[in-house]
Amino acid sequence: MSDCLHCEINQLVQERFERGETDLVEMASMIVESLADLILLAPESDRSNLMAHALSALGQIVLEKGGAIEGSSNATH
Repeated sequence: MSDCLHCEINQLVQERFERGETDLVEMASMIVESLADLILLAPESDRSNLMAHALSALGQIVLEKGGAIEGSSNATH
């Protein structure tokens, strides 16, 4: 395993995909459930800001990786 959580998650997703588990909706739902569990680890007073940040980061990263915008996030290494 890598020291990078992002890389570990992507490796697990890629392995499932290569095994023929190609239901992307189901995989996305499982990843979102993990994100929800992470948000629930935060103090209740911080959860709404953490959720807003996560959704904002998702949009930004999708646009950057999709080539729609040029960005400087640390999403890719």
